[in-house]
Amino acid sequence: MKPQDTKAASVLFGVELETTIPAACGIAVGFYHRGTPVTGGLDSRGVTLAAPRFNRATWKAERDGSIRYNTGQQPCEFVSPILHGEDGVAALCDFVGWMGEIGATVNDSCGCHVTVSVDSVIGTSDQAKRGEFAKKLAHIAQWHARSIYGQTGTGRHLNNYSHTFAADVAHLVRTMEKHPSLQAKNSAAIACGRGMINYRKLFSHGLVEFRAFAGTTNLAKVQHHVATAIGLCRR
Repeated sequence: MKPQDTKAASVLFGVELETTIPAACGIAVGFYHRGTPVTGGLDSRGVTLAAPRFNRATWKAERDGSIRYNTGQQPCEFVSPILHGEDGVAALCDFVGWMGEIGATVNDSCGCHVTVSVDSVIGTSDQAKRGEFAKKLAHIAQWHARSIYGQTGTGRHLNNYSHTFAADVAHLVRTMEKHPSLQAKNSAAIACGRGMINYRKLFSHGLVEFRAFAGTTNLAKVQHHVATAIGLCRR
């Protein structure tokens, strides 16, 4: 019998699912980074479906200007609460199923972003350890970039919001690892930009965000993307 992976269960993560939703589904979409709680929505029959929660915490719906949409739709980025463990994964699965029932769809302007708490992976908020983690993660992500982008089935590497690492990222992650100044570390993290991995909140909040994955309402793909992000961090 395979032993329980207790370390994986302790990793904190969050998911952002960029979608388009029917304008008539009854969901109030809040402003960017000021989302409104998602408590329920209407399916195609006009029946109200309660939205899944995690430990009583709701998802949020917020607007994202990068999402294209057609007449009768509205752009909506669904932002999860902080998730962890098997119950967190189950809550994510429930929400993806609910999202499909209220008519959420995606197009090539949509992404699936997975944020991972670095501190929950390495067991400390020490800034030097965060910097060391940043360099190792950049290297392993670069080695596996073809597979990471390939699992989405779209050209996410060509997207301005999820591009491959620029040439200067190698220097920037060395600065994050080696420079004694926290200000210099943080400046280097911000300078990496919003590529396949976003380091902007590493030193302020202990977070990294994986942006290489394409938007999807397919549960298996969402699970794959989350497993890839956590797996890379664990590695």
